Amino acid sequence: MAARYVSSQLIQTVQKGAKTVAVEFVDKTTSWTRPAGFPSTSVQSEFAQVVKDNIDALQPTTTTVAMKESEHQSDKDKRMHYTGFELDKNRNVTRTSHFVQQK
Repeated sequence: MAARYVSSQLIQTVQKGAKTVAVEFVDKTTSWTRPAGFPSTSVQSEFAQVVKDNIDALQPTTTTVAMKESEHQSDKDKRMHYTGFELDKNRNVTRTSHFVQQK
C-alpha cells in the first residue's frame, strides 16, 4: 500500500494571476517521517518556483501543494520531476501530481 499523507510544513505561498497556493513539503506519511534538515532550503525554493510555474495545471480546488519527493525520474515518468500531493481547503489529498521544471 502506498504511503498516505499525514502532515506537511509550509515553505511559502505563491501566487500567479488570481490563484494563490500554499507550497509545503511533506514531513510525515503513514510509512515514513522526513529527517530534520530535509529538504534543503535550495530544494524548497526550487520546488516553490516549479509549483508557481505549473499553477495553471492544478485542480481548481487545490489550495496547497505538498512535495512528497524531490526531483527524480521514475519508471513511469522518465522526465525529471517532483512528486507532490494536491490538497483541498480541508487538507484532503485530491490528487498526486508530477511537477516538471519549465525550461
